[in-house]
Amino acid sequence: MVLSPTSQENLEVSISTVTSPTHYLQKPMEIVWHGEFDKLFAQYYPTQWYLIPTFELPAEGAWRSFKDSAKVRFQCSGCGHGWTSMKGRVIFWYQLQNHNVGYVMFKLYGQQCIKCNNGKFEHAMWYPEEVIKVIGNVYNRIGQMYFGFHKPPLRIDRRAGKPRNQHNSELCQACKEGLCREEWAFS
Repeated sequence: MVLSPTSQENLEVSISTVTSPTHYLQKPMEIVWHGEFDKLFAQYYPTQWYLIPTFELPAEGAWRSFKDSAKVRFQCSGCGHGWTSMKGRVIFWYQLQNHNVGYVMFKLYGQQCIKCNNGKFEHAMWYPEEVIKVIGNVYNRIGQMYFGFHKPPLRIDRRAGKPRNQHNSELCQACKEGLCREEWAFS
């Protein structure tokens, strides 16, 4: 990977604008996300990796991406309606700088409530085993890109469920942003 001369500056600007959205990760789930990340990514020592939640796409630069899906739960903050989706979407952006510091930014995509149709994208509630799966998948992808893993396996299993309805792309934030078509994709 080749970093542009301004990529460090862009990264610093990006990180300073994205460190506040941790409030959308509820404390127990924040522990699961960071705990699993720290457990796996510590194996890349001496390279230090940082996990950064974001609402924004990273600034242009040397970022690579990986998107994954999981079974998630939603509850409307307006009317209280709850639903499950087998198409919970997370997108990771990652880069390694000078072979000693890596950054993984991630965005969790929401869905709108079909009952009250208020136009607001609700935040997904992630099951712990789904978090472990997607963190493991991005860990393996980064291992393949930077540390010589030979075609690591992608876990595509999901928590059991029987969706009552088909995925509604009109209510899906990732679909609206053109990011929901392929199940697993990376660059």
